[in-house]
Amino acid sequence: MKSTFRCSSNIALVKYWGKKPEGIQLPANPSISFTLKDLYTETTVSVLGSNTSGNPEFNFLFEGNPKPSFIPKLTDFFDRILNNYSILKDFRLQINTSNNFHHGTGIASSASGFGALACCLAELEELHSGKPVSVEQISKTARLGSGSACRSMFEAPAIWGSHPSVQGSSNEYAIPFQGNIHEAFAGMMDAVLIVDSGEKSVSSTAGHELLKGNPFSPARCGEATLHLTELCTALETGNMADFIRVVEQEALQLHAMMMLSIPYFILIRPATLSIIEAVWAFRKETSIPVMFTLDAGANVHLLFPGVHYQQVKILIDSRLLEYCQNSEYFCSKIGSAPIKIQ
Repeated sequence: MKSTFRCSSNIALVKYWGKKPEGIQLPANPSISFTLKDLYTETTVSVLGSNTSGNPEFNFLFEGNPKPSFIPKLTDFFDRILNNYSILKDFRLQINTSNNFHHGTGIASSASGFGALACCLAELEELHSGKPVSVEQISKTARLGSGSACRSMFEAPAIWGSHPSVQGSSNEYAIPFQGNIHEAFAGMMDAVLIVDSGEKSVSSTAGHELLKGNPFSPARCGEATLHLTELCTALETGNMADFIRVVEQEALQLHAMMMLSIPYFILIRPATLSIIEAVWAFRKETSIPVMFTLDAGANVHLLFPGVHYQQVKILIDSRLLEYCQNSEYFCSKIGSAPIKIQ
């Protein structure tokens, strides 16, 4: 048996930052994200033979080479899902995975990687046991590897985390946005500007932990809940000004919480701020609705309707490329569910 899936990375608009003290990988606040269609991980999981140990046994190759640093996280992941996947007890597995972007460029490869792996495991489990695995279960499985991975399951914007006004929302798995998205947001794109491809001084996992002692955490959770409501409304009404305001506030609040943690830390760089200021100036000059958002790092995502691609490309090439490491950036369309590769 063998299964191959392609799963896209995603970029959060309302940020997931902080975990509940109970459970595993449960978010402190709700979030919503866009999947990045053209930035993805492709993973193949093959059955090597019988497993008589009762514990997960697997070989792992990343882009054709062993990657020992990934093994502990994969081992923890398999231990978390062992009781729900009989294939992990019955078979030895071979896992081959690769990204179509460089690992370490600040694009959420853990989201696309665990998303693709969860899809492969679900298909193999169905073949082995005959029991169907729901999209909710796949999303839940992916979450146990990487929290944001649960949001990479849908073409529509994905909402993860319980929210009082979002029917069906859950801390256990993500759901697709249920409203009708206004035509103003048709053909959205994301240009990812690589400011720093080096390893972060503080990992996202450590950053989540530091939020527990942050005195501003309750206020941040309230802001995220309000922002998700505002963003959903903007998506349906086409209020681009509100959409831009919330997306950029969320990016800045994410990094403000890092600066207010104990111990505090800063992941943005001078070039990050230069790009933000240039984007603000360009938007004021042209009225083109291009906006920035940030993940937990120095790199900048530019979101914009695809009809403005040529103008944004000129902006990047003429004003922003000097701030990118090795003049590197990636561009992706928005929206893609995982794809089974025959």
